[in-house]
Amino acid sequence: MNFRAFFLLLSLSLAAAATAIAAGAQDTIFYSLPTALETLLNNGYSIKFSRNREEILSNNATRGNAGMLPKVNASAGYSGAANQLQNAGGQRYHNTFTNSYNLGLSATWTLFDGWGMQASYSQLQEMQKNGVLSVKLEIENSVAQTTAMYYELLQRRLRLENLAIMLSLSRERLRMATEKYLVGAHSQLELLQAQVDFNADSSQLVTYRQGIYEQIIRFKKQLLIPFDAYDVVFTDSAFNLNEQLQLETLVEATMQNNTSLKIFDKNRTITDLERQQVIAARYPYVNLNASYGYNNAHASYTSSSNGALGLGYGVSVGFKIYDGANQRRLERNVAVELRNRELEYEQQKQQVMADLYLLYSSYKSYMNLLGLERNNRALADRKVSLAMEQYRLGQITSLELREHQRTYLDAQDRLLNAMLQAKLSEIYIMQLCGAVLNYMEVDNNVEENNDVEENNDDESVAGS
Repeated sequence: MNFRAFFLLLSLSLAAAATAIAAGAQDTIFYSLPTALETLLNNGYSIKFSRNREEILSNNATRGNAGMLPKVNASAGYSGAANQLQNAGGQRYHNTFTNSYNLGLSATWTLFDGWGMQASYSQLQEMQKNGVLSVKLEIENSVAQTTAMYYELLQRRLRLENLAIMLSLSRERLRMATEKYLVGAHSQLELLQAQVDFNADSSQLVTYRQGIYEQIIRFKKQLLIPFDAYDVVFTDSAFNLNEQLQLETLVEATMQNNTSLKIFDKNRTITDLERQQVIAARYPYVNLNASYGYNNAHASYTSSSNGALGLGYGVSVGFKIYDGANQRRLERNVAVELRNRELEYEQQKQQVMADLYLLYSSYKSYMNLLGLERNNRALADRKVSLAMEQYRLGQITSLELREHQRTYLDAQDRLLNAMLQAKLSEIYIMQLCGAVLNYMEVDNNVEENNDVEENNDDESVAGS
């Protein structure tokens, strides 16, 4: 049996068992990346907060809130008075009571205010759209953060498998050192050194498992998964890097789809509509007024009752002539605010483009590095396999074998780090392009060979 395959299966079993024991969980839930992101969208607090704010903005985007609809009020009242009437001689005459009732409806409707109401309604609609964009931005940020955390955990799990293989090599070395010591082929120093290295690798594996467990706790916190509900195991075993990213296409997609740029663009529109509302105060306003009501007054000293039921209506026109130059001041201020929105948009565009170019440079660098690190990993596999055989034959010392083990682990770590950094660059590039939500779907067009598995032609990492 291929020892590499044996050690890989052993390491997978150790990793899963260690995590389950550490978490104290009875059940195991297998998470793919789309499943994790779906859980995030259903549970995430920040996303729920954003959606609630967007709902408020949606509720506000009405014609009534913009002042375009009439206002109708109903009123009712009663008043009474008790008096004593006296004659001319100052003698008490009798007590009198007066009662008055009124019921009425009144309506006011602004027919024209210099198109300020129309500008206000358009502003409310733009604010609603901005709320939708804010929700999308929050979702994109959360998806990018969770996707990055997912692949960081995947990288940790793969490194745990490498540490388990490293421990298996040390265990095999300890076995051979023990056998040689028993037959007198090795000194006790060689045996003790093998035991020390085996203990060190065991300690490193246990410590690393604890680090993974702590990272899983943070992952559960991100997804709002109960901490003690169940163990989390990822179904992915490869980074599935997209090797087809082209800078020109990315720049165009970013300018068209970047959510933060869209929000800053909406801010420009909202401020321009605010400017239109300020300018509307220069125009006259026209209000339509109407009322309908009933009034009744009755005095106890007379048998008559005065009641009236009637309709009142009218039109009022007003025009602001002078307000202490405040209108001009407001117009100047809002013009400055509009220039600020323009500058903020240009600043954000510059920042987004800088981030894109930096991330793409990092992405290309690590993608180019992957070929070299894959080759180095294959060479390190062969070296440690030959070293184990040479150690078994007594051709190299335990210190030399240990150095080959370290070289093997370093090569594995460099490869995993290059893969992770390339993937992180890809994730944040997709976020800038507005395409990070694609990670919620299974992408069948992007494939990569699993770098953990060995081809059948690879040599074993341990001698038989």
